[in-house]
Amino acid sequence: MKVVRSPLHVIIMSGSSLDLTFIRDSPDYASLIWAGYAGQSGGTAIASVVFGQYNPGGRLPITFYPASYVDNLSMFDMSMRPSSTNPGRTYKFYTGQPVFEFGFGLSYTTFSYQWYNESTSISYSIQSLMKNNPDRVNFRMQSFRVNVTNTGMRDGNDVVLAYVTPPQVLRDGQTPPIKQLFGFERIQLNVNETKQIFFPFHIETLFTIAQDGSKWLHPGQYRILIGKQYMFTVELYGDSALWKRFK
Repeated sequence: MKVVRSPLHVIIMSGSSLDLTFIRDSPDYASLIWAGYAGQSGGTAIASVVFGQYNPGGRLPITFYPASYVDNLSMFDMSMRPSSTNPGRTYKFYTGQPVFEFGFGLSYTTFSYQWYNESTSISYSIQSLMKNNPDRVNFRMQSFRVNVTNTGMRDGNDVVLAYVTPPQVLRDGQTPPIKQLFGFERIQLNVNETKQIFFPFHIETLFTIAQDGSKWLHPGQYRILIGKQYMFTVELYGDSALWKRFK
């Protein structure tokens, strides 16, 4: 008699990341839910997801590192940026391959993103930005609009994440972030429904923070990602300028 093995559904409750590579890659496991510390009503909430009564739309708020991460980083090294003895910390600076990356999440439906703005790039002179804002006040430079469509077979909600990737140039010996989050929006969509969301883009998103805490504008191309999709480029040109000194 042939034995039919039922796939396993795994639920993890933890306060931090774990190496879940085996569960992720093994054909013996059909699904994986990370619930954090679910609390008093956690069982009911988890059951509603497992049995399809609720369509999940969560995103990981942390990076899940492989187990080898602890061997590659001294417990006495508290720096965020990567170095010869440090692979870096968080989605901003981790140079390795995460088990699950910050912002990862699945749903019982699918979504697509479409850029709404007419252009795909804009340029600013650093000197003009400095001259036109003598008080060094933060201000909105752009509003990025994105059409989000539910392309699946079930109603659901999605958390749309907006990132900026700064020029990958060393400044004062400091490695820039790989990318950094500047906006997010949760949106509920019925099947085949499209809604528009927008992300205000402020000048502070382009700042480079020096070791002494001062804020700088540096030239280069700053790429805008919606989720993992490249959408737009903000280019700064001219000489680097100090926006505000840390007091």
